[in-house]
Amino acid sequence: MRHSDTIAAVSTPPGIGGISVIRISGSECSNILEKIFKPHRPVKEIKSHHIYYGTIYNENLLIDEVLVSIFKKPNSFTGEDVIEISCHGGTFVTQSVLNTILKYGARHAEKGEFTKRAFLNGKIDLTEAEAVIDLIHASTKRSLEAATYQLEGKLYNSINQILEDITSVRSEIELDIDFSDQGLEHKKYKDYLSILKKIKSKIERLTTTAHEGLILHDGYRVVIAGPPNAGKSSVFNKIIENERAIVTDVPGTTRDYIEEDIALEGYLVKLFDTAGLRERADKVERFGIEKSYEILKNAHLILWIEDCFVSRETTAPNFKGIKLISVFNKSDLIRKSQEINKDSIFVSAKTGNGINELKKIIVDNIDVSGDDIAIGLITNSRQLGAAEKSLLAINQAIETTQNKRGLEFIAFDLHEASEYLEEIIGKITNEDIINSIFDRFCVGK
Repeated sequence: MRHSDTIAAVSTPPGIGGISVIRISGSECSNILEKIFKPHRPVKEIKSHHIYYGTIYNENLLIDEVLVSIFKKPNSFTGEDVIEISCHGGTFVTQSVLNTILKYGARHAEKGEFTKRAFLNGKIDLTEAEAVIDLIHASTKRSLEAATYQLEGKLYNSINQILEDITSVRSEIELDIDFSDQGLEHKKYKDYLSILKKIKSKIERLTTTAHEGLILHDGYRVVIAGPPNAGKSSVFNKIIENERAIVTDVPGTTRDYIEEDIALEGYLVKLFDTAGLRERADKVERFGIEKSYEILKNAHLILWIEDCFVSRETTAPNFKGIKLISVFNKSDLIRKSQEINKDSIFVSAKTGNGINELKKIIVDNIDVSGDDIAIGLITNSRQLGAAEKSLLAINQAIETTQNKRGLEFIAFDLHEASEYLEEIIGKITNEDIINSIFDRFCVGK
């Protein structure tokens, strides 16, 4: 019943500004507006998708001069009648307008309820709903691009095409099942096998490119590590262009990790400065070293910093699947007569020499394709988990087909694969998943 209520909330951030926007959605929009809004023409004559000037009253008390936009269903964001009131941006005046709306029949919207109604009314699918929150929180050019393409329905279209392929082959298999007693097999097992392998390759594209989407969504994790007193914190400060980490000549100064988000050529990079790694350490420093190893295990890229003039005290760790780049600091102290390995990466945290090249190396290692972004990427663990389960179901269907275990079992596996893909776009899902998604939204969106 709550979904039939008329809801209202402030859609702009709290505080003092030029304007505030208050959004109303539901069947009582026009009735509420008629009670509180005095334009130059009757409210009943107001047209959809037009803006009108007037005043807001609470009974006979003038509240504010406003602009009102009306969007009649179904041509609105939520699919219901929607009204947006632009008032002056003071905290008190905004709350006064909202309280007046609530007084005359609306209730305060819950977090993400406007977008939730758009989903429930079929205006957007679940991936597009998730793209709305990604768009709001996008902090770099690339994450904005990924959210925009998803909001346009690129991921939905990719998944929907796979669902159509599965439905098509399921229909043929079920037809063969119905007429199996008449010997009217329309396709052989090998023909079905060929089709299933093509479907599998499409689902694999979703799962294999998901790491790109997760990087755009969560950030590319770069960990600065190495022995104590190699200048790790100084390199960290130079990369982020801020004195974020404490720098001293005392080994073991960094006892805990420091994290900073930066944007490099449109990508979100999460940069970590970690405690120096060495065998001999006191109890407190040991805790920092243990944390460092935990962070290293989850890195996309490790920058192993060493002093040009100090023999290696600690061996660089080797984590499977994580690229490690050796970087030699304090290059400003190298004399021209000294021989250096030209294939190595040399920087100077003191002068900044080599830092821009180091930033470029980080960007070059971010394996994200612009073409994949444009097609549509999985961008969160919920979507990835469902896609991986769908892939398992398709693999099971392929194995069943190869072993000729029966068309009924192939059809069952395909049905399961479809259901997992439908979970991603919200064709079938449970209420807990829906609520957890929209709880991430702010009130008014």
